[in-house]
Amino acid sequence: MVEIHSLAVIGPGKVGTAVAFAARRAGVREIYLGGRHQDRTEAAAKLVEGAKAWRVAEAANHAELVLICVSDDQIALVAKQLAQEEAFRKGAVVAHLSGALDSEVLQPAVELCGALTASAHPLKTFPSVAAAIAEEPGTHWFLEGDSEAVKTISAFVERLGDFPHAITREGKAIYHAASVVACNYLTTLMDTALEMMEQADIDRDIAWAALKPLVFRTMENIDKMGPEAALTGPIARADEGTVLKHVTALQNSPASQRMLYVALALKTVELARRKGSIDEGAATKISEKLGQMF
Repeated sequence: MVEIHSLAVIGPGKVGTAVAFAARRAGVREIYLGGRHQDRTEAAAKLVEGAKAWRVAEAANHAELVLICVSDDQIALVAKQLAQEEAFRKGAVVAHLSGALDSEVLQPAVELCGALTASAHPLKTFPSVAAAIAEEPGTHWFLEGDSEAVKTISAFVERLGDFPHAITREGKAIYHAASVVACNYLTTLMDTALEMMEQADIDRDIAWAALKPLVFRTMENIDKMGPEAALTGPIARADEGTVLKHVTALQNSPASQRMLYVALALKTVELARRKGSIDEGAATKISEKLGQMF
């Protein structure tokens, strides 16, 4: 197994600090944090035992593995500037942690420094530094890029106690879109459900107390049985009358709510078809009723 002895984290925010902390916990001896704001970089270094807070280029130049953990719109610029400063060692592995971008944005590190490049996305949410540091190992990472770089980062991820998976450059964007649907849009969906409860004159706190067990049990069912078997409700049982009541009740709701309900309902019709709980006639009738909302 490839063993990493030195790591540089460029941009020690929530994600970068959490990865640095996990690397120290896994026994990586040399950890260098590089950031534009010295005070923030030093504050992050205090959370990672033995980590050194340096200038960005100095941090990058001292490491075998360089992880660029800045915002997506800054990755290409940071990589280009560091490459022009010859901050990357020849043969060093340089990766960014964006879920949406592929390794192509790091090309200057290849052309100017002879680095090996990849993208490495840890699939989890980072609400705060404290929460990220407190998480146990077991995160799934999705990697693409130069084969040797992917091999090195895979070994690093396994050393953290996490799970590496290789994906293609072409699949990176749709992979990230799927992650957004599962995480960010789930949050939006819950907020929409609470808004609709309030429209029924139900207090928001009471609404969440009532919905929370339903949501968590549904997630458990999906985990145990998969989406098709876990699907219940009016569309799954071909209850056209109930769907019509929903359509009528939502006529005076905001357009965004109606659009979301229709989009989810139409997708649920497809899922119910796969489940085999409704026939084509029922699916067509329900879809037509949904179409009447606009």
